[in-house]
Amino acid sequence: MESSQGPSKTRKLRGQRWLRHIWPVKGMHSLRKQLIVYFTLISLVVLSLGSYFSYSHMLEIIKGQNEKYLFQQFRQLDYNMNSMISDVDRLSKLFLIDDAVQKFLETNLYSSEFDAIETTNSIIGRITSFISNYSYIQSIYIVTENRGQIGGSFKTTLVNTDDEWMEEYFQSEEYLKTRDVFPQVVIGGGKKESFFNPYISSIQDTSIISVMRGVKPIYDQRKSATLIININERYLASVYSAAFDDNEGETYIVDDRGGVVSSGDGRLIGTVSPYYEQIQVAGDFGSFVPTGSAMQVVYYKLQGENWYIVKEIPLQLFSEDILSMQKMIVFVFFISMLLIYTVSLAWLRKITKPLNKLADKMFDMSRGELGVTITKIPNNEFGIVIRRFNEMSLSIVDLLHKNNEIQEKKRKFEIEALQSQINPHFLYNTLNMIKWMASLMKANHIVASIVALGNLLRPAFKSTSPMCTLRDELRYLENYIKIINWRFSNSVNFILNVEEQFMDCQIPRFILQPLIENSITFGMQDHEHVINITIEAASLDDDVEILVTDTGKGIQPDKLAEINSNLQDVEDGVLRNKEGGIGIYNVNRRIRLHFGERYGIRIGNAEEKGTVVRILVPEVRDDGESIREEWPGGQN
Repeated sequence: MESSQGPSKTRKLRGQRWLRHIWPVKGMHSLRKQLIVYFTLISLVVLSLGSYFSYSHMLEIIKGQNEKYLFQQFRQLDYNMNSMISDVDRLSKLFLIDDAVQKFLETNLYSSEFDAIETTNSIIGRITSFISNYSYIQSIYIVTENRGQIGGSFKTTLVNTDDEWMEEYFQSEEYLKTRDVFPQVVIGGGKKESFFNPYISSIQDTSIISVMRGVKPIYDQRKSATLIININERYLASVYSAAFDDNEGETYIVDDRGGVVSSGDGRLIGTVSPYYEQIQVAGDFGSFVPTGSAMQVVYYKLQGENWYIVKEIPLQLFSEDILSMQKMIVFVFFISMLLIYTVSLAWLRKITKPLNKLADKMFDMSRGELGVTITKIPNNEFGIVIRRFNEMSLSIVDLLHKNNEIQEKKRKFEIEALQSQINPHFLYNTLNMIKWMASLMKANHIVASIVALGNLLRPAFKSTSPMCTLRDELRYLENYIKIINWRFSNSVNFILNVEEQFMDCQIPRFILQPLIENSITFGMQDHEHVINITIEAASLDDDVEILVTDTGKGIQPDKLAEINSNLQDVEDGVLRNKEGGIGIYNVNRRIRLHFGERYGIRIGNAEEKGTVVRILVPEVRDDGESIREEWPGGQN
């Protein structure tokens, strides 16, 4: 009948099992959840790093492509600028061989003042003619060391003899450089036209690029003047502004000191480029991203002068160029994460399903449901674990069955041994009555026999333990021999040859008496009235061998072989003793049930005459401890 708490406990266990399916393990201790989190995190890190490196790589590719494109543009611009400077150089030479210019230079050295004025007017007219034919020329000036300055632009003319300006000019870097490299051309920038024409208005003042060279009369070896041809900086800026979009960053030219001499943004002219030092260290062409700056600086060294053309490109432009790709990467990233999570969840659910089944079966085993197995076994490492679990579960059931069988057999044989005895209360009462009757009749032999029989039967009913010491078993035999001798007229000699060290060894109770009885029953011959029965004990490694030797008629070899074979092959629960009683087979089986199949009885003929029975048991002391390190009772 089921107890009142049974249904509620069953419902509780079912609820726990249902909860484990919904939430297998509390918190993050679930293997499936841990693996999903780990896979997701690893995928997140891998995809993040992949996206970052892809983005960086694409950015580098775009910067490299942009650098390559700018290199071609810079080379073309360098060629155009060199062509323009070459044209200006050629024009300067043409200008110098002009008769009016030569006359002016000669007048400056040798002529009268009237000739100088006439020559001045001629040269101004010639300058005006040159400027009108070449639109990129802003102005032309000739500065003599003695007569001052003459020149102008298409709109203005100048004859300047201001000593203060002249002194400042002759101390300027531009003049000193033209003097040092005479007769080579010197190119300068970063100046306004007012540097050469102090009388020009601020409205007309423009930035210029100056091509300067020292000049002299053809027939004079001494430098006597400086020719300055100023190119409109706006014209030069328009050359590269056409090639580069100003909306994509600033483009400018810096001189050998880092000063900006030309720029699409006129406000930068005269300032110093913050990247000039890095440009000088880097080389003739290349690009770099300044530390802490959000732009790419591309530079190119121009031919002839130590000038560089520089392009500043905001990195934001690159980001805009790859914005669509970046969006695609983000889209692919999230789609990949979703797929990874979905596939991982499905895969891990499939992987951990056998583990959940295994956990359920183990839970069933913990409730006492033995022999449970899992039928669907995966072909992987989990399958090996499940197979071992099935084997373990079935082995437990098998071991329990074997253990129950062994215990049942022990109980059966003990009951059979005890059932062979007479009811103790009836037997004691009867013996007591006979003893008093014999005492009244002065039959002392009868009294002694009854006392011996009482001592013989007392151990059978005094203790319920199936084990006793060898000492108690031998005392029991002494009483048994007394009774036998009164029956057979002292024809049994009982010789006890057991050393004291074996007296406390534990053996199953009542195993020697059946053997003594067999020796007396089958060993005595009709014409012999005396039989010697000797009991000895010897040590064999960690075991004890007890020998029961008689001087009877012995056993025929074929019969002896049959008996020994039956002792080895005795069936479970089947005794082969044809004559009934407890018998040697019962004794042999009890020994094996207690100590294992390697122990038991072997029978042989004595060397001279009679039979010897060898009993092998483990050496277990009275305190229950064995001298063996391991005594596998019930095992082979």
